[in-house]
Amino acid sequence: MKTSKILIKPILFIILGLIVISGCDREETLQPTTIFEGEAESTDPLDIFLKQEFRDPYGCDVIYKFVDRYIDPTKSAVPPRRDVVQPIAELIKQAWIEPYNKASDQGEDFLKTYFPAEIVLIGSPLFNGDGTITLGVADAGVRVTLTQANEYAPGNTAWIIQTFRTLHHEFAHIVDQNFNFDVESFFKISSDDYTSQGTWTTLIEGGNENSTASINNAIVRGMVTPYGTSSVAEDFAEIIARIVTTDPAVFEATYITPIDCSAAGAPANCAEINTGKARIKQKYDAVVKYMKEDVGINLLTVRDEFLNSIN
Repeated sequence: MKTSKILIKPILFIILGLIVISGCDREETLQPTTIFEGEAESTDPLDIFLKQEFRDPYGCDVIYKFVDRYIDPTKSAVPPRRDVVQPIAELIKQAWIEPYNKASDQGEDFLKTYFPAEIVLIGSPLFNGDGTITLGVADAGVRVTLTQANEYAPGNTAWIIQTFRTLHHEFAHIVDQNFNFDVESFFKISSDDYTSQGTWTTLIEGGNENSTASINNAIVRGMVTPYGTSSVAEDFAEIIARIVTTDPAVFEATYITPIDCSAAGAPANCAEINTGKARIKQKYDAVVKYMKEDVGINLLTVRDEFLNSIN
């Protein structure tokens, strides 16, 4: 995210009968503060594990004990169950850290430099005062908050995909902050097809952002999700998150391969969908090239390693 040019809005996921928000909430003035500062080192085996696996190598505190200052005062939540903390931490290593370590031309040094200083685990969604819920938060590249930890279970693929789409989306913003992605050229691919402030939710059909109709509403604008239409920064982060967390054959069929508009059952807006897919292909090529040449990350290796790690 380039704060001088881009205003980041919350990621919203709307579910039938209930508005559900997955946020990109940010506080640009946030400063990292370790939970261990001024405290004796814990002898708790879980804390020792988190220290050895996250704090020592990456300078990252994994925070699971409920502390009010990690919750926006306008929101409420419940803490994670202790029994889910280590499995989720191990999954973060497996599905985020190890894929980037293998894909980076710097190996482990890349994440040792750019990994967030804090990962906060929340057991429930963050309940907002307006009846919506926040599913994920990133704060200025310093802290990432993961919610709904208590829904974790081995084999809960839907939770894993949801959670790691959020993680990889938020990390894309951190990358952008540090490696100066050419947002002007990226913006020109779709330009006027970005939605006006607060209106991207009108693209959601049937209360499901991931329905075929909702995705097609985004594709005709050259974006991979309705939320991606909300700004060029979210477009960039959403396409990276979808590339990493989607089987390549599914991504190709959904977002790249043109529809045969002469075939029976072709959608009425087939031509517009195909124009949008051509734009997405330009963006796909741009972000893969940028990640490889400017950041030193093979994004397709990140994808392959991520998908292998959860299968």
